Amino acid sequence: MTEYLDEHMSPQRLAQVVTDRLHAEESPVAGYWHEVRGDRDKYAEDLRRLLVGAPVVVLVIREIVFDNPNAVQSEFVELIDKHRAEFEQLFSELPEYPPTVAVVLLARSVPAVPQVASPAIMPGWFPRFGGTIVPVYLRDLTWTGSAAIDCGESAIPQICAGLFTLDGALLRRLTSVHRAEPAEDFWVRVRFDDRFDFGDFLSASRRFRATVRNRQAFRPDARGGTTVVARLWKVAQRTSPEALNRIGTDLATALRLPEPLGRNWHQPFASVLGRPADRPPESGVAFASSVLRTVAASAQFITVAAHADDYDAYPVALLRSTSLDLLAAMRDATLVLQTLDSL
Repeated sequence: MTEYLDEHMSPQRLAQVVTDRLHAEESPVAGYWHEVRGDRDKYAEDLRRLLVGAPVVVLVIREIVFDNPNAVQSEFVELIDKHRAEFEQLFSELPEYPPTVAVVLLARSVPAVPQVASPAIMPGWFPRFGGTIVPVYLRDLTWTGSAAIDCGESAIPQICAGLFTLDGALLRRLTSVHRAEPAEDFWVRVRFDDRFDFGDFLSASRRFRATVRNRQAFRPDARGGTTVVARLWKVAQRTSPEALNRIGTDLATALRLPEPLGRNWHQPFASVLGRPADRPPESGVAFASSVLRTVAASAQFITVAAHADDYDAYPVALLRSTSLDLLAAMRDATLVLQTLDSL
């Protein structure tokens, strides 16, 4: 559903998140918040269709604001009572009463309410628990709804393709500069145990890239070191943040980056987290150092996604923003290098 690209989660993803949460719930009634920035009625319609057969009622919140933490539970019960018809229809369609009934609240913004369970008296007509006090959970799924690292929102194929494109831009620039002035200092940094020279590596890398048929499935091989990005990833794994700037200096020289660089570029958050205390004094070195960290973070993201079953689920919002941030950084780095090649 491409119309939901600007939402935190698509209806498909939210439906899966809600279904997963239901299996782990201990309370008989649970409320799930989700912020929808676009057409909430259309979003609700699609979400209901995806949750047919599940013990879930989807409501679009308009009147009740839930701005008083002390009245959240009572307002939530009031909302259930107001929508009695939807709940009774749900119960009539279920083969048996479920362990947990969930209410998905689609709001324009998520209220700042505690994500805890509080007791609430259910309406008298509510099956099994009518007129009794039950613990009710209200949770925000906008920022906490989780999925496996390899979920669609991580955009792993796009990251693979972006890394392959950046590798090509790096290879072209390094080859062009190397023909005029061999970059021996940089080659020493990334040569490791190889006995051939930098020119041989560049030629071998071009031949390897020609064998890649699907760039959206490209994964750099740090052990084999067949591509520029594989070499950068491997050296980043072995190097402290402080020393990485020194390698960035050699990479900047090998790319013959001008000072000033002359073009704006995006430094991803992953690069900022790995930045040492001393910032590079020149923009070209800062750019090259950021490229090193961007390549390392992107390659690592691809690798852990390939082994997603070994790791916990993480918030969809985090996975999506991480992938978009890395993609923006790779796109800008590629454009910078392509601009230099055109001069």
